[in-house]
Amino acid sequence: MSCENFTEKFDEYKKIRKQKKLFGTFGFRGVVNEGMGPEKAKRTGAALADYLGEEKTIAIGKDPRISSPMLEEALIEGIIEHGCNALTLGIITPNTLSLEVGRQADAGVMITASHNPPEYNGMKCLNKTGMGFSPEEDLALEKIYFGDLKQITRKGKMITDTGASDRYRAHIVRYVTRMFPVTPMKIVVDGGGGSASTVTPETLVALGHKVVRFNCKYDGMFRERNPEPIDANLEKLKKLVVAQGADMGVAHDGDGDRTAFVDENGKFVQGDVSASILADHILRQSKDKDKKIAVTIAFSNLIRDVAGKLGAEVIFTPVGEPYLAQAKLLCGAQVGLEEHGSVLIDWSREGPMLAGVMAGILSKVEMTFSELVNSYPKYHQIKDAKTLPGGTNTDVILEKLKTQIPGDYDRISDMDGVRVDYPDGWFLVRASGTEPKVRVFSEGRTGDIALRLNRIAMEGLNRAME
Repeated sequence: MSCENFTEKFDEYKKIRKQKKLFGTFGFRGVVNEGMGPEKAKRTGAALADYLGEEKTIAIGKDPRISSPMLEEALIEGIIEHGCNALTLGIITPNTLSLEVGRQADAGVMITASHNPPEYNGMKCLNKTGMGFSPEEDLALEKIYFGDLKQITRKGKMITDTGASDRYRAHIVRYVTRMFPVTPMKIVVDGGGGSASTVTPETLVALGHKVVRFNCKYDGMFRERNPEPIDANLEKLKKLVVAQGADMGVAHDGDGDRTAFVDENGKFVQGDVSASILADHILRQSKDKDKKIAVTIAFSNLIRDVAGKLGAEVIFTPVGEPYLAQAKLLCGAQVGLEEHGSVLIDWSREGPMLAGVMAGILSKVEMTFSELVNSYPKYHQIKDAKTLPGGTNTDVILEKLKTQIPGDYDRISDMDGVRVDYPDGWFLVRASGTEPKVRVFSEGRTGDIALRLNRIAMEGLNRAME
C-alpha cells in the first residue's frame, strides 16, 4: 500500500475515533477502581481471546504500579477462561513485550498507564507483529468486548517466562555496537521507579559505561517524582548530572517507553530535539536509498531540516504510536518520532535502547551533548492549553476554528486537530485525549514568532467558541 493510501485513511481514522467507546489513541486507561478495575481487565482478556480464537497465546507485560498485579490476575482469568494461553513476562518495558510477541505469541497486552500518576492504570493491545493495535483492530475488538462472547470448548493455560528483560538487554547491546563506536562515558540514569529501572543501567554498563543510578528501584507509587519525564520533574537529575560531572543524564516514565535526556550542563534537551538527533544518526547508518521519517503532526520543523540534509521524506501522522507504526508499515519509514521524544525503530516506542544509541552518537561525533544539540537549528516553542466548558463539542469548535484563522498561511491540515503552517512557523490546536481541554502548540524560529502564532491560535479559538 502506498503512502497516498495511508494519507487517504485519515478520514476513516477520524470516523473510527468517534465510534470508539473504550480505546483512546493507544489502549485505554483510567483511575483504578473509578472506571478502571478487574472487571474491565477480565473482559478485555476474554474479548481478546475471542478475537484471536482458541489455543492462541497472549503475552502479558506490566509496569510496577501497585494495581498492576490485580489487573494482571483478572486479565489472565479472562484469557484462560476463553480458551487462550496467558504468557506472563513480569515487569518489562513495552518494547520488550513487542519483541516477545513477535517471537513467541499471537498478541500482547501491556498493563500500564505510562506517564500518568500512580492512581492510574490501563492496557495496550499489540498484534502478532508486536505493533500496537491499529484503529481498525481497536474497533473490531470493541465490538466483541461490548457484545456476546463465544462459548469455548476448553480452557487455556498460564505460562511464565522470566527471561524477557535479559533478551531485551542483549538485543540493545547488539544493535548499538553494530551501529556505533562505544567510548566509555559517565551517565546518570533516573529510572523513574518504573519498568526501565533495571534495564537501562545494566544495558549501559554492558556497553562499557559508568552508570550512576538514581530512582532505579521499582516504586509503584512513584514517590521520588511524577512519572512523566518532563523538564519540571527532573530537577534532581539535572543537579546530579552536574554534581557527578557526568556526560549526560537519562530519565524514563512509568513503563519505560519515554526517554528524556539532560546534557552535561544539567540542561533538559527538548523531546523533538533528542528524537531528531537520534533519527538523523540512525538514518545516516541506513543503507536504504529511499529514506522516510514518520512524525506526528505536533512535531517540530527541526525534522524538516534534518530530513533535507538526509534527502529523506517526512510523513506526518495523527498523534499516537499506532499511527506512526502504520506509517512505518505502509510507507516504509525507517523511524517514527513523537514530539515528547519517543522513537520507534521497530514497531513500538523504544526506551532503554535510546540511552545506548545516544551514547553511541556522542562517541561517534566526539562532541559534548550540549555541542551536539547546538549543532542543530534552534526553534522556539510554546505549549499551552485551554479548558472547555462542560458539554462542549470539540469537533464543532475545531471546525469553526478553521474559518477564524487569517488566510496568510502556507497550508492547513485537520488530520488531527488543526495545524496551520506559515513561512516562519506553525501552530496546532488539538483536543486532549484525557481532559476536557484543547492543547495549543506553537513554534517559530524566534520566541517572538512562537508567541505571535500562539496569539493567533488563541484568538481564533476564542472566536470559534462564541
